[in-house]
Amino acid sequence: MNVKIDPKALNSVAENMSHHALENWEMSFALAIQKIAPQHRNKAGILLPVVPNLSQWDDYLSSVRMEWQQDWKRIIDQCPGCVLLLYAGLAFYKYDDNTFWPQFSLAIGTDPLPVNQQQAINSAFAKAAEYFGLKLKLRDRGTDFVGTAIHYIGIPLSLWDGFLDICEWTLWRKDWETLSDEEWGQVVEKRSGSRRRLKKFLLGNRATASSFVQEMLDAREILMTDASLPISSIAQASILRIEYFDEVPETAEFLRPQNPESLFQDRARLMWNEQRRRISLYLPAVKQEKLPLNWRIGTDARKASTTPDELLLDSKAFHNPLLLMLESKKQSEVQRLQGLEPWGLFDLESGGRQVVNPDRDELPLKNYLLVSQTKIDVLSREEFDEEGNPLNEPFELSDGTICFVTRLWPTGKYAELCLREKDGNTKTIRFRTKAKIEARFFAGKEEQAAYFSRIQDRVKIEQWPVLCVSIPRGYFRDNKTELEERFNVFIDDKLADGQWKSATMQDNDKEFYFWEWSSSRPVLELVNKSSVAKNFQELNKFCRFPTLRGERLLSIRSPEFTVPYKIYKDEPKHGMGKCWKNLPGAFLPWFLLCQSSEGMKWDDLMLAKDVIAPNLRISYSLLRKYEDQGMLLQRGRKWEIRESRATLRSLSGDGCQMEYCGDPSILWGLYRRMYHERPNCDLPIIEIIDKRGWIPYLQIIWHSSLRSALERCLRNYKVVISRQLWTH
Repeated sequence: MNVKIDPKALNSVAENMSHHALENWEMSFALAIQKIAPQHRNKAGILLPVVPNLSQWDDYLSSVRMEWQQDWKRIIDQCPGCVLLLYAGLAFYKYDDNTFWPQFSLAIGTDPLPVNQQQAINSAFAKAAEYFGLKLKLRDRGTDFVGTAIHYIGIPLSLWDGFLDICEWTLWRKDWETLSDEEWGQVVEKRSGSRRRLKKFLLGNRATASSFVQEMLDAREILMTDASLPISSIAQASILRIEYFDEVPETAEFLRPQNPESLFQDRARLMWNEQRRRISLYLPAVKQEKLPLNWRIGTDARKASTTPDELLLDSKAFHNPLLLMLESKKQSEVQRLQGLEPWGLFDLESGGRQVVNPDRDELPLKNYLLVSQTKIDVLSREEFDEEGNPLNEPFELSDGTICFVTRLWPTGKYAELCLREKDGNTKTIRFRTKAKIEARFFAGKEEQAAYFSRIQDRVKIEQWPVLCVSIPRGYFRDNKTELEERFNVFIDDKLADGQWKSATMQDNDKEFYFWEWSSSRPVLELVNKSSVAKNFQELNKFCRFPTLRGERLLSIRSPEFTVPYKIYKDEPKHGMGKCWKNLPGAFLPWFLLCQSSEGMKWDDLMLAKDVIAPNLRISYSLLRKYEDQGMLLQRGRKWEIRESRATLRSLSGDGCQMEYCGDPSILWGLYRRMYHERPNCDLPIIEIIDKRGWIPYLQIIWHSSLRSALERCLRNYKVVISRQLWTH
């Protein structure tokens, strides 16, 4: 969309309006709307820049409530701009696909409105639209008042995450703008799901929707090119509202996937720190030329600085809203923050950042903490780990305040939380993994997933790895055909021989495809390029299938991306397989985490589990138990292997008992080494010890003559050798 409204046209008049009469708001809105050229006033999304920011919106509603109680008819008869923006603001901030009047009543501070008042207010809205030259949307039974409001603000906050799915899809369809209306309709139907209004907007306003998509793609390119730019620099240059970033964090993940957290560095936000038992307010850095300034929230103040800071809140966080002021002697700026009233969610995978939009019905599947000042009536929590995670667990903050926390650690790909709110209504939040195309390499399936060793940035491996591509269902007209045409496998720069095969997985949203290697030597090389074979029998004189032993670069390539995988191909050691027959079993977390040296997010763990051991489950609480022992580490959104440990104990006779917990790929290297130490003897079988109340570890009985070699090998792999595995 090319039409822009300078926010200063609204802010200069509306600033500090909380105690002003409604007439001042009317003047502000009318001025902003009249600045829109008449020929553009019927375009979708045209009122989006005019809707007040969240702080001003609350101030505006305060003015509406005060005067509504005195004479509501005067408002709807004499303030067309206020009526128009009341509908538009509710459509943007509070839209629900099924209701409108409950939100309207709550906004103006009244009991549910009788039908005759609803009709009168709708009539006033129609007159206001006509006054400003805006056309009303029609439906089968008359005027669609809510649909009209949504048309003019574009995409409500509640539908923005669904719109991001469309943007993600366009990254894979370079021809998305040239699709026929029928093809576009099929895409929207598949990608919008049950979001009826989003579907209606995308289909009925394709040109405007396309401009929204293009702005997102342009913003993504800018932010990925310049890693120093914050969100505010894009929000000021685009029709995109800052609320889309603040309240839907997936926006940042789309715009800067390699480091989404960097886009929040200039935004204040509530943070949870369990180790320090505190709820703090993150205060962003302020440019030197703007200083001196002071941050203030209530009676608490802190000097602004050129470096980020924090302000301890604890009990003060349980109020809503929280108004953060950035003040100087001459002026002040206000940022409205969502407080923890009646409850709040913290995203533990993003450093404990608060999820600021409690009205969302669907959230990404991550690790969350539900925090409240009083006990919450949790009706159900499905597919969250409940072992050792009671509901409403008392927790003392650093200032002595007792609050209640409920840990939400997912155990699968979907989860659901159902709460009873103070008004008696139920609130259901669904959690699910993001639908996107992913390509992965795995050393193997089941126990063979650990048949490798890391050599700097390469993986020493015996067999060709498992290559997997997952595609959301309905992403393309025919996922398999698109996969075969777009995705190729290369060894170095040579096309590998093989084909993609579909696989049945326990996932209703994605289709999985695995690469089936044509043989153990999947690359054909020309030996003699100067001659021509006279018959088929002479081909072996001109071509050969190399062993490909040594360093190789594998890659899955498409026009949109390349996923590389550096390997060192080695020869297998026969007889080792039977030693690993009990794995991975309860030791599954280690088999998953060893797949990446950079750590794995929960989504990554779920995908790895589907490939390596689809019939097993992974417990989040088990990861936490290993972390408590200092063996795993959660850094941001990713889980990492912190260290591996072993004990060696002599047994009666000629036995040496080894207990091991850690990276199983280290064991693979150890077994290859022991294969050379005793080439004519059978290697021992690995047993899983999974006692009730303990965390799983491995036990191996070696011959006592190997003890010195075992110690040397373990130390070379930097395994901690001690008297016991557990620190406590």
